[in-house]
Formats: sequence, structure tokens, C-alpha cells
Amino acid sequence: MKSVTGSSTVDCSVKCAQTAGCIGFSWLQSLCQLFDLSAFSGTWLSSPPCEVFKKMEEPTAATSSPPTNITKLNISSCQHSNTYLSYYCTISMDGNRDQTVYSATVQGIGEWWEARLAAPAFVAYLTIYNRLSSASWLKKFNLLVDGVECNRVDLTESFSIANFTCNAFGSAVRVVNQLSEHLVICEVEIYGY
Repeated sequence: MKSVTGSSTVDCSVKCAQTAGCIGFSWLQSLCQLFDLSAFSGTWLSSPPCEVFKKMEEPTAATSSPPTNITKLNISSCQHSNTYLSYYCTISMDGNRDQTVYSATVQGIGEWWEARLAAPAFVAYLTIYNRLSSASWLKKFNLLVDGVECNRVDLTESFSIANFTCNAFGSAVRVVNQLSEHLVICEVEIYGY
């Protein structure tokens, strides 16, 4: 349905309750992904673990929350399988969340973008900022950490900003295109510990 900023599961539940048609949400770090019924039509795959159907309730000591030691990991460098024109891989790791500025590879299945972490770490999830004018090009891709697949994404709808879990340890995080379009990414933020 849409993504909005959120400070907690309680904040996301309030935003879901205030949004017409919202039936559930997921929350990671600072982003609420709100869902309506259309999110569950056709084939819908999520990245476990995923807290989608949360009841709006007062927080208690028993309420589960993500580990407090999850932080944004430092990316030291990046590379592409190849670079389309002058859309270099570093554009996707420069901290600029503008969704009209992006890196790009040539068209093709198997093209990839990879980030090198400053130090090996547990990668909990990635936040990906998609290009607004070609959001449908980034709907089917794999995530790998040190060459091992940690998530296979196959979305039926485009996204603007979304979180994708990984839950793997390593120092190289790769996004591998599974569509015949350009692999276009505006910004990638990697979170873990």
C-alpha cells in the first residue's frame, strides 16, 4: 500500500489505524510498511521474520521489539557487474535518499550491485530506495551476503521504499537483478550489528 516513517511498532499501528483500508503493517528501524487487502492477492512472498498483523495495543514489558543494537552499517565501497553510462554504484551509497538520483547497470538478468561493509557484521535487513519513474524494474531480485542467498524477492507490486530482511553474517552484500531491465537503485542502507 505505502511506506511511511515510524518510530516503533506502536507508532506504525497508530498510522495503520488512521489510514483508510490499512489492515496490517511491518516495521523495521524507522520505516512502516502499511498493507491493504490488495497486498495479499495473487502470490505474495514476505521475508521472514515479518510482523505483519499487529494489534493496536498499549506497549507492555512483554511486547516484543527488535534488538536495540541494530544500527546502520558503514559501507566502505561498492561495485556493479557493469555500469550503464555514468550511473556509478557509489550513487546508491552516498547517503542521498533522493529517488530521482540513482545507479544503474545495463539491462539483463543476473546484473548486480554490491556493497562492501567496513567490517564483517550480521546483516539484519536492507532499506532500498527505488527510482520513482521506473519502480517496476526493481520487483524481482535476490539478496546475497558473501555469495550466499539470504532473501529472494518476487513482488507483484512496485515499491518506493522498502525493507528486506537478510539475517546473515558477512562483509559483502549483493543485490542481483532477476528481470531483463536495468538494475536501478537510488540508495541502499544496510542495518545490522
